[in-house]
Amino acid sequence: MVGPPRSPVGGGEVGALRLLLAAQALSQLGFRLLGLAMPILATTTLHASAFEVSAVAACQTVAFLAIGLPAGVWVDRMRKRPVMVVSDLGRAVALGSIPVAWGLGTLDVLHLCVVSLVSGVLTVFFDVAAQSYLPHVVGGDRLLTANARLTGVEEVAGVVGPSAGGLLIQLVTAPLAIVATAFGYAWSALFVALIRRPEPLPPRKDRPRLVRGVAEGVRLVTRHALLRPIVLCSTTMTFFWSMSYAMLLVLLARDLGVPATTVGLLLTAGSLGGVLATLVVRRLIEALGDATAVKYSVACGAPLTLLAALAQPGWRLALVSVSLFGLGAALVVYNVAQVSFRQRAVPPDFLGRVNATVRFFAWGARPIGSLCGGVLAEVFGARGAVLTGAVGTSLAFLWLFLSPLRRMRTLPTGTPPVEPLVAS
Repeated sequence: MVGPPRSPVGGGEVGALRLLLAAQALSQLGFRLLGLAMPILATTTLHASAFEVSAVAACQTVAFLAIGLPAGVWVDRMRKRPVMVVSDLGRAVALGSIPVAWGLGTLDVLHLCVVSLVSGVLTVFFDVAAQSYLPHVVGGDRLLTANARLTGVEEVAGVVGPSAGGLLIQLVTAPLAIVATAFGYAWSALFVALIRRPEPLPPRKDRPRLVRGVAEGVRLVTRHALLRPIVLCSTTMTFFWSMSYAMLLVLLARDLGVPATTVGLLLTAGSLGGVLATLVVRRLIEALGDATAVKYSVACGAPLTLLAALAQPGWRLALVSVSLFGLGAALVVYNVAQVSFRQRAVPPDFLGRVNATVRFFAWGARPIGSLCGGVLAEVFGARGAVLTGAVGTSLAFLWLFLSPLRRMRTLPTGTPPVEPLVAS
């Protein structure tokens, strides 16, 4: 069968993947810098309380709870590439308002929360569209390799982002450092726009209705014997690690008085572990089997988060880096294996809804975890919140070992089995 004509730039599979990799690198670089700059901006420039810092962090991801499910239906109705471009440009504009408000002397915690909400909504659409667009770019037989490369790009950005962010914050202040994030999203939009892989627009009669489409995505995930424990594990890890991470920044920057540059360097360890893991992740998954990789990456990596709660001035600050390094490496193996499984197993017409449902549960747990961390920090201090979150993160692997995954070495290559619906 003759395929669509390919343009010289971004039309072929290799060129399109390179542009997508470049877009993800710039987008992730901005995102990682933002993850450091926003809490430090709230803590040091606006002198926000621990709970206010947790509220800013929560607003960045609460959109996954608010619109996560319908977003998948809407994305399945549209071409994915334009959704990504508009989302990137919208995030750039929203974040650009922060340095403007700071320069006018009107910046406050409420402004940060509003910008975080807007950016979070657009992130929902970008992420769901990006995961659903990748199989169209590379085809199902190269998903494992493509996901490994995308994860590698994201982890490299994670190494550069926090360290560069810490340096920028120290040199030009946090509000101006956020300008770099806005530029990252703008350049990401440009690279996505250059991709020339034509997408068919679903016929109007085949486009899912909102309520029914949401229900189909939720049903496929929650009634599936393999997807369900993976999503439960991801949700548990996200909830408890979000509780720890936001308060870890408070512990380091406020309680221990660690400079922003040093905080940034400590946080790069997680992405450094991820970068090293991407060098071997494909071979590791093929050697162990993807089901084994999913299980043991979490069981071995998540308990290392307990070390972060032991951080103290001096050499014990390195415990934060050791903790994040191990978790970062484990999450690369876990995510490459389980995301590739989902992308190849779920029918394309349902992929947007399924991705949105997974994000709704896993990422929707982030704002709840962040707020719970802020509440715990007000009562037990930032260190107590970090420790509580680390304990919960360490136990997330139990969902996998109490499911059919415990007896499996490899995950199915075809459409996964779905448990029959119970008549109501």
